[in-house]
Amino acid sequence: MSKTNRNHLLGLCLLSLAATTSFAQNSAFDDTEFGDFAGSLSAEFAEFEAAQTQEWDSFVSEIRAEHDAFIADLERYWGNETESSDRSKWVEYAKNRRIKRTVDFEKNQIRISVLGTPAPEEMQRIVNQQLQAALETRSDQANQEYPIVARMQEAASAPKLPPVPVVAELKELSGQKTAPKAAVALAKKAKIDVVEIKPAPAKKKATAPSKPKRNSTAPAPVPAPKETKATVAVIDLSESWPVRRARKYSDAVTRFAAEMDIPRSLAFAIMYTESSFNPVAVSPIPAYGLMQVVPGSAGRDVTKLHFGKERLLSPDYLFTADKNIEVGIGYLNILDKRYLRKITDPLSRKYCTIAAYNTGAGNVAKAFTGKLNISRASKIINEMSPDEVYNTLRTKLPYEETRKYIKKVTAAEKQFMSL
Repeated sequence: MSKTNRNHLLGLCLLSLAATTSFAQNSAFDDTEFGDFAGSLSAEFAEFEAAQTQEWDSFVSEIRAEHDAFIADLERYWGNETESSDRSKWVEYAKNRRIKRTVDFEKNQIRISVLGTPAPEEMQRIVNQQLQAALETRSDQANQEYPIVARMQEAASAPKLPPVPVVAELKELSGQKTAPKAAVALAKKAKIDVVEIKPAPAKKKATAPSKPKRNSTAPAPVPAPKETKATVAVIDLSESWPVRRARKYSDAVTRFAAEMDIPRSLAFAIMYTESSFNPVAVSPIPAYGLMQVVPGSAGRDVTKLHFGKERLLSPDYLFTADKNIEVGIGYLNILDKRYLRKITDPLSRKYCTIAAYNTGAGNVAKAFTGKLNISRASKIINEMSPDEVYNTLRTKLPYEETRKYIKKVTAAEKQFMSL
């Protein structure tokens, strides 16, 4: 079903509901007939929702495939040294693919990599130029080559926002006020090394056929990169950089946490766990920004409830720190105050909210009942102590990632109590 047809169906459903309700209120309309019609209308809404979900899933599969093809092209140049932007790294490549710039928020360093072994003077020039480019790159310029960003940008309906520098705080960290001077200061810390480039490891298929097909051929081997070496400049950043990044977002976290009645320390802990405070974080889910907001689920929930209209938020919008924080904390509010509201103990509900932020409320319910019904799960949870709830989540959640996630977030929250 096309987007136009779906919107037309929704419009007809709404008009029919309004007209029929009015008619029922002002005539001797038979209750049974009205009930049958209402059931039919609900079925049409269910069909609309199913079509919308199917189209979204198809779109996500499509952009993931394009993203994989983009990474495969990078591997032709960089082999096993290929990197891509993810939750904790921001990675950009030169148009000719011979230069790679990595800002690693988790390892607290910047890496400038060049194919081959350029002369020291040329390497120094490249390092200075790349550092200055990183300092000057704005939120609307980051990750734009990645299909998982570019295609979502085209599909989104979010308003345009004034772009902001991605890592402006590095100027302050370097002790300089301008990007060129800060780049020179940071470059002085660079340690140069030469690494060997090998072919990228072969990709594993998600599923394997039960029987080999006739005339089938083995997957083509990954071609060896033309270059066998790369020169890498590593700039280790001050250990205070993560704290500086957290403080940069403190005002927004304080404001939205207060507005939406969410513990400030919890918002920081989730942000740190999701992205290591990388404002242009991406993941193939797809999710974007500091709090890894998923436009097709959390983003729509929040825009509908808090902004009055459901919208598909763009990567650019979610790369803007204040907006990402607003949406991320807004989703925590929805989980805590709506989906999980029947859990009476605040600490038990917080543990469930943390898990639901990662995996959804339905999977939280599944840890307690084996079913997706959160109302039924809430009754069981309310008979348990917070420690019992936590231990159940740590051992019974459907996915190992979420079982680890709740441990990481609860540990991180303690670090941000005094920030």
